[in-house]
This record gives sequence, C-alpha cells and structure tokens, in this order.
Amino acid sequence: METTRNVALAFAALALGSTATARQTRPLRILPLGDSITQGGNGTRPEFTWRYPLYYMLLKEKYVVDFIGSMKTGLNPAFKWPARDGVKFDLDHEGHYGWKTAPCRDNLAKWMTKYPGPPDVVLIHLGTNDQGSKNFPKDVVKPLADMITMFRKKNPRVIVFVGHLNFTGGAAAKMRPLVEAMAKKMSTRVSPVVTVHHYKGFNANPKHPQTDTFDWAHPNERGQQKMAEAWFKAMKPYLDALLGRRPRRR
Repeated sequence: METTRNVALAFAALALGSTATARQTRPLRILPLGDSITQGGNGTRPEFTWRYPLYYMLLKEKYVVDFIGSMKTGLNPAFKWPARDGVKFDLDHEGHYGWKTAPCRDNLAKWMTKYPGPPDVVLIHLGTNDQGSKNFPKDVVKPLADMITMFRKKNPRVIVFVGHLNFTGGAAAKMRPLVEAMAKKMSTRVSPVVTVHHYKGFNANPKHPQTDTFDWAHPNERGQQKMAEAWFKAMKPYLDALLGRRPRRR
C-alpha cells in the first residue's frame, strides 16, 4: 500500500505540467465541493465551515492557493467571513445548502464554466443529505464517480479527496465501504482519489460538552477545525509532491 501511495505521489508531482513546479508560477486551484457543511453561512451561528480554517492553514504553510467555485456566499447572503491577521478569506466555493450528491453531479458542468480554470485539487464532502436513500450505489457512489470523470476530462491529473461523513454509525457507516471501494477503483497513478476519514475523533452529539456540531450535522467551530485538520493532513503530502517540496524533519 505504501509503495502504491509513493508512486501516486510521484505522479502527483507532475500534475500541473509546465505551469507549476518547484517554482510555483500560479496558485493551485482548489475546489471545495459539497452541501451545507461546505457552504455554511447560516446567519444564526458562526457557521464558517471547514473551508475557513483550512484556507489559513494552507497560507501558514506557504502554499499559494486559489479556492474556486461558482459560489461566494453562505445560506444567508449577508453572512461575513472575517479576515485573519489582515488577510481576507477566499470566498469561492461550490457548497450548496441541502443538496444531495446526484444534483451536484447534474449541475457540475454548468458550474465549471464559471471557474478560472480546471481544479488541480478537489475536496468533495457529499452524502449527508442522501442518508435517507434506499440505494447508496445509485444515489451517492455513482454520482461521485461521475464527477471524478468530469474533472478528469478538464484536467487528467486532478487530485481528488473524498471526505467521509462525520458520523460513526447509521447510514454513514453503510456508505463508507462503498465510497472506499469506489475511490480505490477510480484512483490512478496520475490522478489519485484519496478518502478522508472525518468521522474519526468526531463527536456529533450536540448535547455532549465537547460536541463538534451545532445540531448533529453542521460542525461548530471546534468541528470545523477538526475537519480542516483532517483535510490538511491528507492533502499535505500530495501538495508537497505537486510542488517539489521535501518533507520537513520533525
């Protein structure tokens, strides 16, 4: 498994072709794609989503990135994402409050026409609104695979990260092996598909004193931070390979 991962990382280093190597000549285009957990912006609470801490984690580690997407606002258009240390948050995203996976697939071609270019990295977190489905392969797994195929038509070397849902049991646990199998089948040396296990160490119970959600589903600031850390941990070796960076000694 480690050998396969190392080969994937080596090919990931070629993903930007001549446009970005160890000397980065343009920002890495990162597409956050999902539902309300990605969009956020509920005006009644600090629903900044995982995008917010992740963006500043990437900047802190000196990655030059550009979040892309057809959306810039939250559920409440007046919701504000504050700047950190004088640096404005990159608002672009493809999060759609309440959406299921198949409709996102069905609208993706239209959304992509609004992007500045094809994504280099895609972060997908979908399926929360599909938990009532009676057919996960049809309603979740196939749309995810279709979207990966669509991204590859625009960028054959795109790196896709698929986030598992934040719940440890129920429908999420039934989806998980199906999504894992899809990711393994779809992953290639030049275009890796990597799963991110957000449910690990995540406490969705809003009644718990150390809860990670407002309401069982939408992460609070603690949960948003946990999700960002999980994304970043999964992304970092691929980003380093993409940019020709050497891993830091610890």
